Amino acid sequence: MEIYRIAVVLSRLSSGIIFMMGMSQASARDYFDPALLSLGAGQMAVTDLSAFETSGQTPPGRYLVTMIVNQSDRGQYNIEFTSDGKGQVIPQLTPDFLAELGVNTSALPAFSGLPRDKPIANLVTLIPDSRVHFNFSQLQLELSIPQIAMHPDMGNTADPSLWDQGMPAFLLNYNLSGGRNRQSSSMGIPSNEQTNLFVGLRGGLNWQAWRLRSDMNYTRNDSDGGYGDSQRYQKTRFSNTYLQRDLQALRSDILVGENSTGSDVFDSVPFRGIKLNSSEDMLPVNMRGFAPVISGIAQSNARVTISQNGSVVYQTYVAPGAFQIDNLYQTGQGGDLTVTVTEADGSVRTWNQAYSSLPVMLRPGGIKYEVTAGRYNGGITVSSRESNFALGSLIYGLPHDITLYGGALVANDYHSMVAGSGISLGDFGAFSADATFASATLFGEKQNGQSVRVRYAKSLLSTGTSVDLTAYRYSTRHYYSFADFNNTGYQLSEDQVPWALTRQRSNFQVRINQQFGTYGSMYLSGSRSDYWGNEQVNNNLSLGYNVNLHSISYGLAYSIDRIKSGGDWPQNRQLTFNMQVPFSLFTTAPALSNSYARYQMTHNSDGRVQQQAGITGSGMDNRLSYTAMQGWNNDDSYGSAKNTTTLNLGWQGSQGMINAGYGYSNRYSTLNINANGGLVAHPGGVTLSQSFGNAIVIVDAPDSNGTQVMNGNVQTNRWGYAVVPYASLYQKNEIILNPSTLPDDVDLTQSSVNVYPTRGAVVAAKFATRTGYQALLTITHNGKPLSFGTVVTLEDESKNSAIVGEAGQVYISGLPPQGRLVAVWGRGNTDRCETAFNLSQVAASANNSIRSLSLLCEGE
Repeated sequence: MEIYRIAVVLSRLSSGIIFMMGMSQASARDYFDPALLSLGAGQMAVTDLSAFETSGQTPPGRYLVTMIVNQSDRGQYNIEFTSDGKGQVIPQLTPDFLAELGVNTSALPAFSGLPRDKPIANLVTLIPDSRVHFNFSQLQLELSIPQIAMHPDMGNTADPSLWDQGMPAFLLNYNLSGGRNRQSSSMGIPSNEQTNLFVGLRGGLNWQAWRLRSDMNYTRNDSDGGYGDSQRYQKTRFSNTYLQRDLQALRSDILVGENSTGSDVFDSVPFRGIKLNSSEDMLPVNMRGFAPVISGIAQSNARVTISQNGSVVYQTYVAPGAFQIDNLYQTGQGGDLTVTVTEADGSVRTWNQAYSSLPVMLRPGGIKYEVTAGRYNGGITVSSRESNFALGSLIYGLPHDITLYGGALVANDYHSMVAGSGISLGDFGAFSADATFASATLFGEKQNGQSVRVRYAKSLLSTGTSVDLTAYRYSTRHYYSFADFNNTGYQLSEDQVPWALTRQRSNFQVRINQQFGTYGSMYLSGSRSDYWGNEQVNNNLSLGYNVNLHSISYGLAYSIDRIKSGGDWPQNRQLTFNMQVPFSLFTTAPALSNSYARYQMTHNSDGRVQQQAGITGSGMDNRLSYTAMQGWNNDDSYGSAKNTTTLNLGWQGSQGMINAGYGYSNRYSTLNINANGGLVAHPGGVTLSQSFGNAIVIVDAPDSNGTQVMNGNVQTNRWGYAVVPYASLYQKNEIILNPSTLPDDVDLTQSSVNVYPTRGAVVAAKFATRTGYQALLTITHNGKPLSFGTVVTLEDESKNSAIVGEAGQVYISGLPPQGRLVAVWGRGNTDRCETAFNLSQVAASANNSIRSLSLLCEGE
């Protein structure tokens, strides 16, 4: 019987080939007979496959496709394909959609007068040398557009018409840290206990394009000295309260309230008033913020406090060893930060970290400006002059890689002017120099002075050397900055370092990185400052080398702080060596794949050598982190902590981060906890999140509880919401859901959505989900399987359909527990049938959630 069927098939095929050869002179069109699909298969009537009968032809309909523009992936879109009346099926591309993809439709004469929301007839006639190709097998729509027809900055920014001001929302970022330190009595000093708490909140309200923001910092320190003389210090400070919105027509921002001026031209000035400035975020990325990285070395579970302009801007706890803090809010683009490290044994180290932006360079014709009017709002003294002032600055790019910049600041009894230039030196880096001339009247006496600044930056890719910043500034004796003018004569706040009010004479800072390929990398960071009126000199130097050999990492770091004052030159030096060995070198156990054995040795300027050894690692998709260390040292003095134990545990979740640390020795015990995260109240409800930045995205995917967003660090909650905490401003952000992590009964119509948030916006990324059963159905009609290519659709839901494969099998998702299906295989009224299904009593397979069911389709 089987031989007979094969013979029949071969006979029919040969007859068809002979017939087609005989007709080749009459017709040039290739034709595939759909009856060949059902020869000898016992299937029902032949399906109408006319849409597929022409080679390379796309059937009309709507497809979820990946857009490829000039070989660049632009994300997924639902595109309608229709017939052009000439036998071709083409995608429906509107001028607005082409503009979203980066085509400069506003500058092309061929698009003038065309309806923006109506499909164009032929792209090639509008843009010569363009090409449209649809790869049906991979669902990729490829556009090739001449570069002259594209936006010159496309890929770095988006068409302003796509910028989204977002939804009304309330936002809150929080940073909490607290600790308790107990020290036992020694050498006649009674035991004592210190408790501290820091709460940092950044709140905001969004309404259309308006953004209301405010910071609140609360600090509390309790101390019990052991003699019953308990002390408490607490301070609550509200700062940076302002109302802001963007002015897109001017590519600028306007702000009313408390903030800081920029530091490209003048030193950053804290103020309360109004500011209008150009917005680099609306420009391409390659024409564009800076906050410094704070690095240091902790000898125990230490508290790190960072303050600026008299207020604490950040506080956290760090584990023993080298640390880096790289998530500071941007509080002006330059200035001095005071870093205080409080060790578990009560010892304190403090230093200043000055930072500046890189040399100011703009392209030819580029412009950057700021106009500010208000009142000085500094905070390092108990009070100040709080002078009213007006400030204006301008930066302009000239040909030949030259940038000019300057500005003026005017106040009662004070005025200053600055002028400077930056130039690109090609292979020799970038260099800028400027001079500030200031006149101040203090206590009835006029003071005139100058301050000169030079800056340099260069990356030598061929040698792996990066000079991140080298800057030098010198100020004459009678030069007063605007901050000096406002603070001189007033009492310094008690929480400030003693030299905060001293006028700086000169400052030098340098940061250099050197890569050695497989031999590791080295960094050097240093600064030197001296002051008028005293002999104090502050010197800071950090030097480090890191290398990874055979999966084992080694690090060597040296730091020195020296303060010369009154003939003394106290210094604090630390040399640290650390080594980390992965357990994966000795075992393939998945639980230990991210675990390491760690050793660290620290030698300080007092001759104290402290060693620590233990384990560190992460687990549960890197959400859980842990460290356990045992330490010992060579300090034989009475009351010293000979042996120490430190434990740290952290958790990073979709709704925030929390970590805790514990330290113990014969001299002290310490316990601390840090937590940070965010909260967003939006029209869909209240969603908890990780700490977020300037613009955030609310993912809205109903019934998708636990679905991974982007790289998996964020997951949707039980209501299908999630917060993507950091979005690029005024650019395309592709928000992606991982379909493999969807609940078993949920399916996506598309896995990515593009959003374009403005500054401070809360934008929505809405995903259409289908909730229901997944089923593999075997459907028969008149005793035979439905033929290949039959379209099966859920009744009353035309968007939920599937195509029958071999043996009458079809896979459909998003099905209700029961309902009806409509099968169509032709154009006639009789080329269809219907069937009812009930999946509520059908069990899913052991390995997946797909239910299998055989159905009988009834019809004429």
